[in-house]
Amino acid sequence: MPSHLSNPWNNAVSYVEMMFNHTMLASGTCFFWRNGAQIYLISNWHNFAGLDPSSGKPLSAHGGIPNKLKFTALKQISDADAAGYFAMKLTTVTVDLYEGEFAESRWKVHPTHGQLVDVGAIDVTSLVRDSGLSIRAANDVEDDAVLPPFASQDVFILGFPLGLIVGSPAPVWKRGTIASDPSFDIDDLPKLVVDTATRKGMSGSVVLARHTVFGQSIPKKDGTMSEPYVWAKRDIVLGIYSGRIGSGEMDAQLGIVWRRSVIDQTVAGNTFYIVK
Repeated sequence: MPSHLSNPWNNAVSYVEMMFNHTMLASGTCFFWRNGAQIYLISNWHNFAGLDPSSGKPLSAHGGIPNKLKFTALKQISDADAAGYFAMKLTTVTVDLYEGEFAESRWKVHPTHGQLVDVGAIDVTSLVRDSGLSIRAANDVEDDAVLPPFASQDVFILGFPLGLIVGSPAPVWKRGTIASDPSFDIDDLPKLVVDTATRKGMSGSVVLARHTVFGQSIPKKDGTMSEPYVWAKRDIVLGIYSGRIGSGEMDAQLGIVWRRSVIDQTVAGNTFYIVK
């Protein structure tokens, strides 16, 4: 698998399995996020905990709770050639969620709302550094632009519906639109909804808002302005997807997206999950 065939998002989004020792309980999606020098694996609270955030009941039919995550990642397996390209392979990596048998938790929850915000994060900095994985953080891959989202805007949800890996590590890009006014929170929580037909396995997907710019300069992350664009496409992280509203396949087809801010707050905080 040559490096020059990879979209950079293939290195930022991964398929993940929730495990109890060697038994797979469920599958989903995760992505990576940089906080200073640290790299975090980000997914949903319900993927990490194996519990319904509302009821606290196990999601697995047999009541199993994960103590490990197993995710896929690309790894460099050859030296770079004169053009800077190299061969890669897809590998799997296991991360312990707890120190010991469900003792001290290694993963973080939102510092204010806890499980009410369906986001979890675990530090994988040393694992990435020591294993030579070709991993990129989503907040490094996104375009260098600061633009507010708006209702009816195109979004893309990058994940693995029904555990689908189409012969490669590349996530599926599911298209949708922002269905609620981003100026307002839903249920007094930092979330919004998108109009899209999503499926199981996409929980934990990164959600990108697509901005199309015509004949103007745009603000950048460092506070400066870009040069004027005749035309430009900019994909910016909107947040993290966590599931559908309604249990039927043909219900409202509205997906829940937790705002980007909760990712930053979770990784920067120091609130670890407490096993009950």
